[in-house]
Amino acid sequence: MINRLPVFSDKQKICIICEGNEEYAYLDKLKSMNVWNDQYEISLDNAGGNGNIPARYQDRYQNGTYELVLIFCDTEKKPHEQYADIKRKVNEFHGVDYASPGGRIRNN
Repeated sequence: MINRLPVFSDKQKICIICEGNEEYAYLDKLKSMNVWNDQYEISLDNAGGNGNIPARYQDRYQNGTYELVLIFCDTEKKPHEQYADIKRKVNEFHGVDYASPGGRIRNN
């Protein structure tokens, strides 16, 4: 008889939504170097462009698989409207003004 029970993990599941190929490759390299503690199970998701980030965020957040969903995208490119739009949409999704406080990780 095949065991049909799901496999449970004690690891904290974290999803990092990457804006595109550059961000994905950077974090994938870090993941392959085992820089994160073993208590975390890091999943990377290539959004394929900043316009896709809010929908990906909403999907990953709502599916209940992850304890934490992060966004890794460019913020230094002017005119910054795209970054502000991503933050606004994430905040609207949560129904608050502060869900995405604007913390930044830079890889440039």
